[in-house]
Amino acid sequence: MGIDTLIVDDDEMTVFLHQVFVKENNFNDNSKTFYNGKEALEYLDENHHEKQNEYCILLDLNMPVFDGWDFLKGIQEKGYKDKVKVVILTSSVNELDRQKANGYPQVVAFLEKPLNDEKINNLKVLEPFKAYFDNKEEV
Repeated sequence: MGIDTLIVDDDEMTVFLHQVFVKENNFNDNSKTFYNGKEALEYLDENHHEKQNEYCILLDLNMPVFDGWDFLKGIQEKGYKDKVKVVILTSSVNELDRQKANGYPQVVAFLEKPLNDEKINNLKVLEPFKAYFDNKEEV
């Protein structure tokens, strides 16, 4: 159910909480998790041919190995880049980070951690995602 969702964050507790909010709010029942941008990019490289779906990436910026900026730069070179919609979820309150994020066409939202019910529901009505949630009745 919902859009294919990848949670990319190096903090295990944050990943767990994001999984709970994504599932409880019917955004995605089976999100995939990665602890750095390199793992997420490799997953997309290996799996984008199998599905025609778009992906929602819940992306942290500050991670070891391959941070969120590296991930965003890497996506720009991919043939499937138009199928990737990124929601930056970060603890950064730096306006320069927000401005930099606006330079990437895949970024559809820039949110401060933590994710919560209200933020998930606000994502559902954004143009890139609303088709996945229109005509769905809440139980």
